[in-house]
Amino acid sequence: MWNAGSTPARMIEVISPAGFEDFFRELVDMTDAGPPDPDRIAQVAGRYQLPSAEPDWLPDVISRYGLTPPPAF
Repeated sequence: MWNAGSTPARMIEVISPAGFEDFFRELVDMTDAGPPDPDRIAQVAGRYQLPSAEPDWLPDVISRYGLTPPPAF
């Protein structure tokens, strides 16, 4: 989530059905020791049916709003 505006934003995310919160727990456990192995992230994401490909529209959004994407692992 990012905020294109200049004022702080708040959000509430509701995920249904329950269980996907475990993905975030696993991701935190992987990053405790530093940047995780991308293959391991893909493996965990696959268990939660989370696609890990870059969407086609992402480069346009990055360019349009002057965003800095995170570094690759």
